[in-house]
Amino acid sequence: MTPRFAGVCVDNLHGELDRLFHYKIPIGMDVLVGMRCVVPFGRGNKSTTGYIIEIINELPESTDESKLKEILSLPDDFRVLTGGTLALALWMRDKYYTTLIYCIRCITPTAKPGAGGAFPGTRARTKKREIKPHGIILSDAQQAAVDAITAGAEVAPTAKTSEARVFLLHGVTGSGKTEVYLHAIAHMLAAGRQAIVLVPEIALTPQMVDAFTARFGDAVAVTHSRLTAGERFAIWKQAYEGSVSLVIGPRSAVFAPFARLGLIVIDEEHEHTYHSETTPKYDAREVAIKRAELTNATVVLGSATPSLESYIKTSQAAGTSLSSRHEKVGGQGGLFPCGVWGGALGSAAFHLLTLPTRINDTPPAVTTIDMRRELANGNASLFSNDFAQALHDTLTAGQQAILFLNRRGYSSFVSCRWCGDVLSCARCRVNYTYHASTGSVLCHYCGEGMKLPEKCPSCSSVHLKRSGLGTQQVESEVAKLFPGTATLRMDFDTTKGKHGHEEILAAFRRGAAQVLIGTQMVAKGLDFPQVTLVGVVAADMSLFSGDFRAAEHTFQLLTQVAGRAGRAQFPGRVFLQTYNPRHYALTFAKTADYKKFYAHEIEIRRSMMYPPFASIFSVMLSGPDERVVITALHKLQAIMAYANKKGKIELMGISPAFVSKVKDQFRWKILIKCAEEEILKQFVLYCMKKLRENDPLTGMTVHLSLNPAMME
Repeated sequence: MTPRFAGVCVDNLHGELDRLFHYKIPIGMDVLVGMRCVVPFGRGNKSTTGYIIEIINELPESTDESKLKEILSLPDDFRVLTGGTLALALWMRDKYYTTLIYCIRCITPTAKPGAGGAFPGTRARTKKREIKPHGIILSDAQQAAVDAITAGAEVAPTAKTSEARVFLLHGVTGSGKTEVYLHAIAHMLAAGRQAIVLVPEIALTPQMVDAFTARFGDAVAVTHSRLTAGERFAIWKQAYEGSVSLVIGPRSAVFAPFARLGLIVIDEEHEHTYHSETTPKYDAREVAIKRAELTNATVVLGSATPSLESYIKTSQAAGTSLSSRHEKVGGQGGLFPCGVWGGALGSAAFHLLTLPTRINDTPPAVTTIDMRRELANGNASLFSNDFAQALHDTLTAGQQAILFLNRRGYSSFVSCRWCGDVLSCARCRVNYTYHASTGSVLCHYCGEGMKLPEKCPSCSSVHLKRSGLGTQQVESEVAKLFPGTATLRMDFDTTKGKHGHEEILAAFRRGAAQVLIGTQMVAKGLDFPQVTLVGVVAADMSLFSGDFRAAEHTFQLLTQVAGRAGRAQFPGRVFLQTYNPRHYALTFAKTADYKKFYAHEIEIRRSMMYPPFASIFSVMLSGPDERVVITALHKLQAIMAYANKKGKIELMGISPAFVSKVKDQFRWKILIKCAEEEILKQFVLYCMKKLRENDPLTGMTVHLSLNPAMME
């Protein structure tokens, strides 16, 4: 018998081991590409998990067969990496500047077979896929969107196509995007295909699950990070075996191992939570499009406030001027041919679908409150007089309100009025946040904290002052102004349990409280018929973060949270409290005018040569010695300056990260910008290679990120 050999990726994160190691396949061992294996590795022949990436009959000339070891065993009788997900892992390694094993770990389950059960609260899964009747009649715009998305649903997943089909479903809040998803998925399931739905927040998962299980029953499985490894494996296995046809979850659900994948829906596609903050730092939208290319599937990106990068890709033709492009992409429910999103993504044809009106056709009335005038008139409280009166009227009418503030805690910092020092974390360069419920100060990066001291640690003064806003303070203000009013608070502190989000939302839905106070968890996707009032306590809080996307993030957040009001038979009212009422992000958010915001913001991006008109590469180094980290970055800067003789690259300088110390690790970065993405990537990788030739960067971690969602 001809000897066979396996190329194995060993489960070791060391960068120098990012290559295949060849092993002999024992006679009689039934091995498939994509299976896990156990191999002897290293000088001590330690039993190590690996993944079979290739099977060959002839070894490379440089490999000595006599020195090869044999595979010891196969822990599973199935492949954890199918052909599609293996190709995806290889693509992710190059796309996100990491090692293959990091990508494999991201894609594959962590638990062994039999380690977990079904998702809590669900019934036993069955092979039947049953689509229940619903009797919902779609609007013309909704039907046009469904028809466009489902065209070609019967095409086999193995069929070769020249490009992935990507639809940007731009629908105003309350326009019925979820119903479009439901109908499109029903078509896919009826054609024998499978679907994935991504949501940006765990908070949205229960509501999505209710809607989809009502329509598709036991064909639905849900996954998220708060499940145990065993529970996540059980869901992975159900998808692998085909006993479920629809998986719902946050960004990691994009890796569900479906063999007949037909549709990936990414709800609220503009959300930065679709970008992973840990290695590999992938963008779930890009991964979804690559999966669609590999499996002949369709991707739907849904949002009332699409990211600028997605919206511009729906332009009618490459090279169209910005002004004419803006005029052409705003159709009413139609399908627009567009350019190609190419490069490392392969090819993807972007198409725009629009849902321009609400189902009830009654947008909320939005009022902007200038808090400077409130202060001048003697009102120094958290709530303006008009909003306080509106809240009173809402409570009196027996209706519900949502109060939004994107900062948890009671006060954002505690300072000494005598010496001026601010209580801060010793492990991280951030201020402590005061939490009234525990009487303590807490670091929101590493979790370290302490009881609020009676005296200043620096000067022993007793004059400590709590300053800034937090959701707990809003909660206290409601209790002071409206005694006896039942409230619920939804932020990271109140949702730490596995079912924390679900319990709070269920209580609010059944009327256990009239007021829901929360961070961005309450800003999007939620649908409560009794909510008629939304109050944004500090609308400009995110405007001045130093990120070039700050205006975009603010517009998106305000438009989304405003859309929670008046979604049923009662009209809605929204109050935006701000000290910057004339800022364009707030002006356009007041009228929910995405097109005008897009036209204004895209001109600023073009004049500054920011994405999508150029690419920005962030190289961050972190380590325990700040001086060593900074020195290494200066070496890299010198290499880049020398390599940039033609001047095509803009070196934006060395600076500390937004939070320059986290968990005793100092973080500094250099930003590089270029109009041509491929030139920028090659330049950075070349310069990093030259740096490593002279400096092994011992004890430091390198973070490479192209066009990061948030500028750290």
